Amino acid sequence: MPKERRKEDEYPESGEIVIGTVENIFKQGAFVTLDEYNNKRGMLHISEISLKWVRNIRSYVREGQKTVVQILRVNPERGHIDLSLRKVSEGQRREKLQEVKQKQRAGKLLEIFAKSEKVPESEVMNSIGEKLMNRYDSIYEGLEAIATDNERIDEFDINESWRDDLLKLINENIKVPYVEVTGYVKLKSYEPDGIDKIREALRMIESYETESTINVLYDSPPIYRINIRSSDYKTAEKDLKTSAEKGVEFFRKNNGEAEFYREMPEESS
Repeated sequence: MPKERRKEDEYPESGEIVIGTVENIFKQGAFVTLDEYNNKRGMLHISEISLKWVRNIRSYVREGQKTVVQILRVNPERGHIDLSLRKVSEGQRREKLQEVKQKQRAGKLLEIFAKSEKVPESEVMNSIGEKLMNRYDSIYEGLEAIATDNERIDEFDINESWRDDLLKLINENIKVPYVEVTGYVKLKSYEPDGIDKIREALRMIESYETESTINVLYDSPPIYRINIRSSDYKTAEKDLKTSAEKGVEFFRKNNGEAEFYREMPEESS
């Protein structure tokens, strides 16, 4: 996600994904005002609306509709901004709408907080919002990080009299998303201290240093299940593989048989 910044007096960059409001439609396209850029106007030519032949522009966009577009070209001197709808993938569209939704939610929460503390909203934005944006890609991401680990609030030197009330508001309104992945390790040893080495290998897996939560379950020895709970799949998969490799490497060095499986192996003996 691109870093949130104040855009009112700026022009967008070529390639940027933005959200706008369709202002009016004409024979060769539509004019779209860019919500994040102080309603600067861009032109969406009919050739950039769809990969298919466009018979009726209103089949794709209508006046007053919010739409996600890509910036093709920008000429600040002439005030020209060319837009494309057809170059925006479905994934980009969903991500942008989610970003906008989160930005609005973060703004609303800070507004509620300002009213509850009986202080100007601008003061809350300067004292909290700006500090979060300096550290994270957006205010919402910063609030989400604090919801994940409440102690992070102390990293921002926030007014002590606000601390507990802000934490309460965050914890009541921000639900931290997470994903879970599962993998397996097969550990067998014929050494006299084999049981102890198995326990040590599993302990190494579970204690791997990461922000993800790792649990090892003794389901059906010699196969042991590893559950990873993390903020996103990329991190979860990485932590699963790396933590399992630590345990497997240790166990092999101690004359044991060890394998990591992404899926449950068919044979469990």
